[in-house]
Amino acid sequence: MTIKSSELRRHLFTVLDRCLETGEAVTIPRKSGTLRIAPLHRRLNVAELPERPGVLVDGDGLDRFSPSQWSADAFS
Repeated sequence: MTIKSSELRRHLFTVLDRCLETGEAVTIPRKSGTLRIAPLHRRLNVAELPERPGVLVDGDGLDRFSPSQWSADAFS
């Protein structure tokens, strides 16, 4: 999102809260350059995570899964 500095001044805390909630960076154009406000760590939404095939056990079964049980066809 790009916002003018005068608009940022009027709605500073709203813009900062939105930046943290959405993870979206805010850019502010100035005379000598552009400033950017962004959260240090963007919160990932589960729906945004890429689908990765390969894990076919539930979370409770992972502690009982040993590398000695791996086979080449398990990864194809």
